[in-house]
Amino acid sequence: MDLLLARNLMTPRLMTVPPSMGLRDLVDFLRENRIHGALVKEGDQLVGVVSYSDVLTFLADNSLEGEHPFSRLFSSDEELDISEEMNARMDAAGVREVMTPAVFTVEEGASAGEVASEMIRRNIHRAVVVENGQAVGLVSATDLLKAVVDYEKELKKGRSAASS
Repeated sequence: MDLLLARNLMTPRLMTVPPSMGLRDLVDFLRENRIHGALVKEGDQLVGVVSYSDVLTFLADNSLEGEHPFSRLFSSDEELDISEEMNARMDAAGVREVMTPAVFTVEEGASAGEVASEMIRRNIHRAVVVENGQAVGLVSATDLLKAVVDYEKELKKGRSAASS
């Protein structure tokens, strides 16, 4: 089996949001597109990455009282029904305030192992795949896990064929 490369693992559909987008709009965007994160783009420049985790971290500020139903923020079946404090925070902040400003990139020829090692080292969940300096895709932790499952299936097929 050949090495798995970023170009083979990536999702070529790059979902972007502007840093000026409000948090409520961001949550709606992520939910509607069934994604967990998006690239933040200002003009032609990538300026960050934003995810559900960033929103949750922002909303989990210790100054808020009581327990908060975070999972309801991302449910497609329910209207947002959250505390007044959380509503105020959602309305007051935008993507720029919660995004991770560093964009981690990998070349399209990077191996899955190289991508995974760097994601683990940096404690991140997605890497932007670039070709000639241009973003062409995104590799997420989920993409890497799917590749492991597919790889294992291929190994099992090979073993079955060899033993028959």
